[in-house]
Amino acid sequence: MICPSCERFLKGYNTQCSCGYKFIFRAKTEPFNDNKMKKLEIKASAFNTRYFTKNMLYSVFLKTSAKSLIAPIIFVVIFCGIFSAILIGALSYIGLIIATLLFVVAIKLVIKSNKPMSIEDFSDYYRRWVNAKRNNSYLVDKPKLKKPPANNQETDIFDYGADRIVVVDDPLFVDCLILNEEHMRSKALIVSQDGYPHYLKDQFKNLLEQAENMPVVLLHGTNQNKINMVQAIERNFNVKLADTQVYDLGYYEEQIKQAKSLYKRMRITKCTVDMLPYPLSTQLISKDKSQLQDMLVLGAAAATASYVSFSLADDFG
Repeated sequence: MICPSCERFLKGYNTQCSCGYKFIFRAKTEPFNDNKMKKLEIKASAFNTRYFTKNMLYSVFLKTSAKSLIAPIIFVVIFCGIFSAILIGALSYIGLIIATLLFVVAIKLVIKSNKPMSIEDFSDYYRRWVNAKRNNSYLVDKPKLKKPPANNQETDIFDYGADRIVVVDDPLFVDCLILNEEHMRSKALIVSQDGYPHYLKDQFKNLLEQAENMPVVLLHGTNQNKINMVQAIERNFNVKLADTQVYDLGYYEEQIKQAKSLYKRMRITKCTVDMLPYPLSTQLISKDKSQLQDMLVLGAAAATASYVSFSLADDFG
């Protein structure tokens, strides 16, 4: 056990280090220890250079906690093979039935042991960390953009022309994208479907009026869809969107199942937009119009294999 404050290695499971640091988690009985949580935050923040949400942290946790099933399954096959031979030799057909049942139970237990922790359980652990004020300063835990940030550069977009509007389904993710200056890199106006941040509402309407067929890119998790998002945008921004200008790059459960490399990375199929590997989302929203058109047909999850680099996901867990 390592103290995250002084990095001293401690024997056994302690509640306090000699440097005075008090541990939040009981490493002996809980799946977390303080040093592990601190390292997860460092990875989620890209070494304290990027804002992140709790769900982004959970995405990092899913990847780092994944275990290969190859070795356990090989062990089960060998063990059950030897045990089956003994049972069959002693009990004949009854032994074969018992051995088969044991094999099935053993395989199920191995698979169950690799089942990822739920976001609800993870949230409970992380809440204790945040309540103790141990969280990283780059955590975004509530919408904060009631007014332009100090280094606001949205006005600069109009000097060279925004070429798209990106709408996400979660205000927290808007904060992350804007605070991380993704709006500058992708030349986009970034808002949420509910009209957040409010100081960008007029700019949203102006862009639609000034540029014909301005691409409106939707990015959402599996709990949302194109129809509902378009209705929310039209209602909250008081605009009318043409179907030809809306590019739904959101993620759907079936698409994630079909995109094997993405499913292997995420280990879940139901997710919010900020549970998706962050670099993949930022690559999707920055593609040119021809690629957006292709992704509109393929869907975001399927298109990732062709249009985004999974190697970049490693810098976010």
